[in-house]
Amino acid sequence: MNQNDIIKKLPYFPFLSDSEKTILVRSTTYRTYQKDEYIHGFSDACLGMVYVCKGSIRVYMTSEEGREVTLFHIAEGDSCILSASCVIGEISLEVQLTAEEDTELIAVHAGYFQRLMEQNIHVRCFAAELSAKRLSTVVWVMQQILFARFDERMARLLMSVYEKTGEREIRMTQESMAREVNSAREVVARMLKTFVSEGWIELKRGTVVLKDIEALQNLIK
Repeated sequence: MNQNDIIKKLPYFPFLSDSEKTILVRSTTYRTYQKDEYIHGFSDACLGMVYVCKGSIRVYMTSEEGREVTLFHIAEGDSCILSASCVIGEISLEVQLTAEEDTELIAVHAGYFQRLMEQNIHVRCFAAELSAKRLSTVVWVMQQILFARFDERMARLLMSVYEKTGEREIRMTQESMAREVNSAREVVARMLKTFVSEGWIELKRGTVVLKDIEALQNLIK
């Protein structure tokens, strides 16, 4: 699929005028990133509006001490509004983006995307709805960190991966799990051992095998 075909997949593309479509094509760049490659951070130039063609991106915040808090993931066919926060004054989150796997994306130049929002009501509505969706997710993550029990957060992670893949064997390192539940690897390791002692999971090298899915589901109800 060439770049023009990808651009046509943007949700607001059908609502653009012919001239807007022409300029959009000129204002869009195609980029590729390898797994774990850094994509964007708050100290970088504005990346613009991102649309993921293939792969996935982790969006996170980093504290002054270097602790990372995972906010959400951008999957194939989805967009990121926070990477264009330089043109949306109401958004002040300082986020970073990293490719979770080999990733292909297109980025609409920030200046042009701002012009589109000013001129086209459909683009403005798209940006507003996506902003609300992302910020709602960020609030939910903060609520989990502040108020949810850690066993619930771990069970929720395991079940979300299971529901996504349909596989009882979850291939994730404890370091990766720690990033997802926003905790330390040592805390994750202790909780996994607790789950093992309860008979809910089995640990293999780099893999968690789900043994009692019902018990894990009960933790998050």
